[in-house]
Amino acid sequence: MKNLMGAYKSKGWLGLVLNVVTVWLVLGASLLMLVQMGSGFGAPLPGGPQDAPWTPPGAFIGAMWVVLYTLMGASLWLLNRAPESTSGSPRRAVLFLIGFCIVWPFYAFDTPNRWPGLLGNLGILVIAVFATWRLWPLSRAAALMIAPVAIWITIATASILDSGRRFGW
Repeated sequence: MKNLMGAYKSKGWLGLVLNVVTVWLVLGASLLMLVQMGSGFGAPLPGGPQDAPWTPPGAFIGAMWVVLYTLMGASLWLLNRAPESTSGSPRRAVLFLIGFCIVWPFYAFDTPNRWPGLLGNLGILVIAVFATWRLWPLSRAAALMIAPVAIWITIATASILDSGRRFGW
């Protein structure tokens, strides 16, 4: 077990790949659970809210999240390499952000109401901004890898608010 934790903290490609692949595996497991639960997983619901016309297509959104999860995993790798005394709280903030992003579909999909997704987006935004702020003094590279999550969530929240304004809730 100690060797595995050492591999996660290694400075080479192995540590980076382990951190990113672990994030992807946890994400994949959560998506598999959504499918097994019979979730529509973001499919349009009859009579449900419509998206704002400028909302990107679903494939682009999915690709963007792959990039964001990769960046969060790489940020975690940078933090795993730092001394525990300096990186403990920022590492927990990144882990909390990853976890919060992973559980988002469980409460936001399969409902015609946009409020759960909107509130989840606001929570992710707060966590991402906090994590970026905590990371900045320790590792600017890690902070800059988390900042795109805050930017993307801001765009997603604007889309939800615009669709609510245009089409009602």
